[in-house]
Amino acid sequence: MQTFTSTSDDRKALAAKRLAELGIVDPTDHSSKTLAAALRLESLAGKRPGLLDNRKGNGDRLLDRIGHLLVDRYGTLEPYRTTKFIYARRASEEIIDDLVARCDFVVTAVGD
Repeated sequence: MQTFTSTSDDRKALAAKRLAELGIVDPTDHSSKTLAAALRLESLAGKRPGLLDNRKGNGDRLLDRIGHLLVDRYGTLEPYRTTKFIYARRASEEIIDDLVARCDFVVTAVGD
């Protein structure tokens, strides 16, 4: 009698095949790239915040309020605002590079 033990990789491959047959796309990131969190700023005073709008409803209003609070309560410089193409996609490399060049930290928000 032959026994078959499936591995985690076997199950993942089968699931991916079934999803593809149904026309469903797996939205998870399977890259092996490890990212480190940014170091915490000692203070926000005098720093330039970046506000990244993802175009979801009311996200711009939320970021407006956050921008005002950062200036009024924490003494930041006026925020730099930018918008990404659509909430469902990551920001383009151009947007990321622009934020890195102009800002000391970035806030993004999901509206609705």
